[in-house]
Amino acid sequence: MNTRTLVLAVVVLVVGGFAVTGVVAGGSASAGNPVGAESAVDGTSVSAAVTQQSCTGEVTMTDVTGTEVTVERSEDMDVVALQPSDAQILWEIGAQDRVVGLPVNQYTSYLDDRGDKTDVSGEGVVEKVVGAQPDLVLAANVSDPETVESLRDAGLTVYHFAGVESLDGIARNVETTGRLVGSCESAREAANEFRLTVERTRAAHANATDRPSVLYTFFGFTTGTGTHIHDAIETAGGENVAAEAGLEGYKELNDEIVIDRNPEWIVYPDDYSLPEGTPYNDTTAVQQNQTIALDYSYINQPGPRVAIPLTQLAKTWYPEELAEANRTVNASDVSTPNQTTVGTTSANGPGFGAAVAVLAVIAAALVAVCRS
Repeated sequence: MNTRTLVLAVVVLVVGGFAVTGVVAGGSASAGNPVGAESAVDGTSVSAAVTQQSCTGEVTMTDVTGTEVTVERSEDMDVVALQPSDAQILWEIGAQDRVVGLPVNQYTSYLDDRGDKTDVSGEGVVEKVVGAQPDLVLAANVSDPETVESLRDAGLTVYHFAGVESLDGIARNVETTGRLVGSCESAREAANEFRLTVERTRAAHANATDRPSVLYTFFGFTTGTGTHIHDAIETAGGENVAAEAGLEGYKELNDEIVIDRNPEWIVYPDDYSLPEGTPYNDTTAVQQNQTIALDYSYINQPGPRVAIPLTQLAKTWYPEELAEANRTVNASDVSTPNQTTVGTTSANGPGFGAAVAVLAVIAAALVAVCRS
């Protein structure tokens, strides 16, 4: 196997780190609006009625596959987080005591008290999840649709999220998760705290006339429009050169974009090392030592902790303005949607789409060959 093939294989695994890693998505029932239409995923049309107005007892929501998912919520319900981003949200809303299974690997190492949970990563995922006997399985977008169907065929209740395309999608995902597990109030608080951070970073550069050009790169790929990372860069005050070049989703990065766009800043996850030589060494970013490494779990996983790299970027580019925004922008300044809409497209992750799951299997096989 040549080096290029191996790198591309590893990329798939890393972006699966968006959920293996979870590129989560979608559903958003507003915790502040428990009555009426409930949101399941980013997009348009379709809604599902909630069968009970409170945040206990039975609730029915429609996921990205068009499946009506009914859950009987209680304080002692058992939940499996199929991807790390699912787990991150559960921890952030204080529902970790209900988790009986999650991927116990490097992508969830920042979560406390995960050691006594069933590890549902690696081979035999279906058997591991079924063995945990959960009342609910949360499946972030990059989860293999076949795995979801196998779990449903085994009699388990699975909510499959859509792809997150924006920071607001993260907040709405948090609210959806809260409704599903009966933690509406804490989910609403976590979502609104996240929205406040977003509003403050946006306010920091509201009057800027010259925003820095930014390239996000990881393992030979970049991110264009329609991803939470693109939205984070733009919200923090940068101009995403990949988006300006017309790229959408996660795409392979070619040298022409680096040369033509000559980014002033290069941003990357800290589990990746910037390439050396041409054309990177010729960019303004490298020549002026303007590169930023972000925690790979926080930036890759579309969960509330995206707020940390988001703030890091804004503080780098607009430190004084961000400090002022932190003093002057309050929760009352943040718009909180009462209701969101639902899309019923197939379960695809940003950029890579449903093929991520298949590619991840291929990548794992290639890595195994290299090790043998």
